[in-house]
Amino acid sequence: MSQKRLLAAIMFTDIEGYTALMQQDESRAVSFRDKHREIFDGATTQFHGEIIQYFGDGTLSVFKSSVEAVECAIRMQKEFIAEDIPVRIGIHVGDIVYSEEDIVGDAVNIASRIESCAVAGSILISDKVHDQIRSHRHIESKFLDAYEFKNVEGALPVFAISNDGLAIPNPKEIKGKLRADRKLEQTSKSTNRKILMYGFVALVLVVALLALNYFSKADKPEELSIAVLPFDNLSTDEDSEIFRDGITEDILSQLSKLKDLHVISRTSVSKYKNSDKTIPEIAKELGVTLILEGSIRKYGDQVRVNAQLINAETDERMWGDEYDKTLVDIFAIQTEISEEIVEALQLNLSFEEQQSLAVIPTRNIEAYKLFLLGRNEADKRNAESIARSIELFKRALDLDPNYAEAMAEIANSVYLETYHAGRDPIEASRTANEYLDKAEAINDKVSRIYSVRGLIYNIEGKHEEALDAFQKAIRLSPNDVSARSQFSTFYFYNQQYDKQLEQAKIAYSLDPLSFVAANSYFTALVENYKFDEAEKLMKTVEKSSDSNNKFVINRSYFRLYMATHEYEKAIPRLEKLAAESYAFNRFLAFSYGQVGDTVNAYRIINKIRELKIDPEDGKSHQLAVAFAGLKEVDSVFYYLDTIRNNRSTMLDREMGGFFSFIKEDPRYEELMRSHGLPVD
Repeated sequence: MSQKRLLAAIMFTDIEGYTALMQQDESRAVSFRDKHREIFDGATTQFHGEIIQYFGDGTLSVFKSSVEAVECAIRMQKEFIAEDIPVRIGIHVGDIVYSEEDIVGDAVNIASRIESCAVAGSILISDKVHDQIRSHRHIESKFLDAYEFKNVEGALPVFAISNDGLAIPNPKEIKGKLRADRKLEQTSKSTNRKILMYGFVALVLVVALLALNYFSKADKPEELSIAVLPFDNLSTDEDSEIFRDGITEDILSQLSKLKDLHVISRTSVSKYKNSDKTIPEIAKELGVTLILEGSIRKYGDQVRVNAQLINAETDERMWGDEYDKTLVDIFAIQTEISEEIVEALQLNLSFEEQQSLAVIPTRNIEAYKLFLLGRNEADKRNAESIARSIELFKRALDLDPNYAEAMAEIANSVYLETYHAGRDPIEASRTANEYLDKAEAINDKVSRIYSVRGLIYNIEGKHEEALDAFQKAIRLSPNDVSARSQFSTFYFYNQQYDKQLEQAKIAYSLDPLSFVAANSYFTALVENYKFDEAEKLMKTVEKSSDSNNKFVINRSYFRLYMATHEYEKAIPRLEKLAAESYAFNRFLAFSYGQVGDTVNAYRIINKIRELKIDPEDGKSHQLAVAFAGLKEVDSVFYYLDTIRNNRSTMLDREMGGFFSFIKEDPRYEELMRSHGLPVD
């Protein structure tokens, strides 16, 4: 992706109260947004700006000239006021890195912070923009104050454009993304006192920042990896448990969007629900340096949440806070906690990350409850529970038709039914994509939309579309373990085994206590000939796994030992596998033949012959593999002949592992042609 660095004036706009308006009057809100964009497009073009991105009710654009940016803002704001559209505008100038998809840089972050402090009808600018416009007499401005913004070092003087008709915020009532309790005292009108005060504040600020920087470096771990433990439920309400789990999981999902933070998945952290283990013990088992823990107390329509961030290396508290909200504001708590953690860890967020954290998926608490119940049902992975999940997600949509996350989850459950309930894949794909399209039109920042799309495209063999979908899913949520695992499978299907391993390793690191993630990582290690690592991993998994996973563990060992030609080690595993599934008899007979145990090889061959299965179910192919272990060439050709064996795809897949020795026989070419397979 091509990138270029340039100096630009950055403008943010958004419609004040848009989300609340959507809840009250959706048609009016959409009309506001459409008119907002119409005015914005026309003015931006007139003043030679460039629109970088629309995001819901807001915009991001850049200008080569600060003067043109401010002139454009004045023109737009007057039209917005005339149309009674409550728009806030913020402008800053600075160095940015500009690509085809996004712009990044501290200047972008600062412009966003300035815009958050504006009120409807106002235009706020930074001191750098003010320096470049103050010689232009047709642009009037008023100094408000110097403010400290979240994730921005130092105090930043902010000015309001004061041309006739524009709103000017009260400096004492400024709200927005300010650092808590850090707003500087309002400056004096006296020039001498102003200079003296700025000098004093600057000195204090420098000392404070140096101290903050010193202690932050001392307290903050070098490796930023976090586990969000299930919050303690201190409630007695009947439905409090679902909200406890929901808050925990949603904070985790919010943090998962941050590329500079390694976030353990909910599958692994859920194992510590009501655990008596200490913070250092849990951190060691999960391989993290940070732990977020807390509690939730729900009483009627009120909710109190306590949260604290622990440095697991020192077992010391880095940050903590308490939130008292009404139940409908539960979503704001999740965002606030995420933002406080970002500030505590001094993370520099991209514009896309900032916007993603600010998104509130729904304000309908009943819809949210149904969504959480649906997600729990979908996680059970059986036909009945998946059907229930679809019903619950649809009921959530009845309450909030713009719940994009619920639409994405319906699409996921619909396609899961092709695996667990025999649903027709073509119909499921069509239905799932209809929901995904609707979800994307509402909010294109939902990672789940693109991971589900990638899964469907991968199964359908649409490799380029699947690649694009997975890449976008991971760009939106780098810590999405589901997207990482499916991306690994995508590379396996495309025989890009090195990339398969890369994604599988990340997925396992995000979900270290998950049997599924570990088994996927094991498969990738085997495909990349890292046999020692694979065996070590499976021994670790075997020690900590329950009895329900024994079949899969034995199958994994079988794959490993067949790949390393350690047939004596494979045989005990295969004996157990064959007792549960007749298909493994062919590998067992093959292994006995390879170690020279002809008695047991023929014992298994006779067992295969006696199997009460339809010949179409692969009995002839099983016998061909069994005789291959004994190097009985004539018998191999006999059972591979298309008269008895129609398993051409299986023959193609297993040729290298079991039948390569027959390639020197004159009958080989004719056999392959009869199966419609290439002769190599």
